[in-house]
Amino acid sequence: MKVKKKVQGMIIMTIVAGLLGGCSLFETKIEYEPFVKALDEGDMKTVMSASDDGYAYVTQRGIYSMYEEKEDGKHIKTIRQTTEGVYNTKDKSLYGDTTQTIATDIENKKEKGTNENYKKEIVYSTNIMYENGQVQSADSNLDVSYVNLIVDRLKGIGKLKMKPGDDIKKFDQPNTVGYSLTESEFQSVINDKLKIQYDEYRGATIVLHLDAAKNPMQILQVSIDVDYKKKNDEGNLVRYALQIHTYFNGKQDNNQDAKKEYVDYKAQYKK
Repeated sequence: MKVKKKVQGMIIMTIVAGLLGGCSLFETKIEYEPFVKALDEGDMKTVMSASDDGYAYVTQRGIYSMYEEKEDGKHIKTIRQTTEGVYNTKDKSLYGDTTQTIATDIENKKEKGTNENYKKEIVYSTNIMYENGQVQSADSNLDVSYVNLIVDRLKGIGKLKMKPGDDIKKFDQPNTVGYSLTESEFQSVINDKLKIQYDEYRGATIVLHLDAAKNPMQILQVSIDVDYKKKNDEGNLVRYALQIHTYFNGKQDNNQDAKKEYVDYKAQYKK
């Protein structure tokens, strides 16, 4: 009985020591390195948890916002580009569909807390093809340049430096690791693909969302955020914010019918 009580006491002391010593008992090193390696090498079969024959569902939500101060208040314009499709890892192509919406608003003291100035419209929905870093619409008259499937060209992450402790999961925190990019890193890792024209760089981040901290099986999501300013026609700096969130299904889902969906999307595009 004394031994049992002693053991219980030691367990309690160990837990208390862990709490006082930085909660190491409740910390887990996130094992993200294999996925960064896969991104650097362009190994989309690993990145996207593709099926055995190399097909993967991909969903992307792009949010492009502009904030401009004018006499009647802050003018906000947001373009949302939602894309769903299936990616073929063998030839790095994707067939799917995309929808663009545009919302505008004017924020000022007079209409504060109301939606009086808010307007939203669906611009288009169309079938698309992605190949060799280029996106094309089944309707050549539509602008699909806001579809940015950058993930299969997102190389150079392995050279980025992560802040100490940013790869540690504490308590019930999400299984995420992220990088804050300097302007030169932004230029070499992201903007060599996006080709954003800007006058003032405000920051950019890349975040990987994994399904687990220890022995993760897949990337659930890759998020890219960019904040910058660009001069308008009057020479005033206008703020822009860009978010690209790319989501992946699990391998089991991809094994079920991703290839069939790819063939179906391709047929719809070529109609």
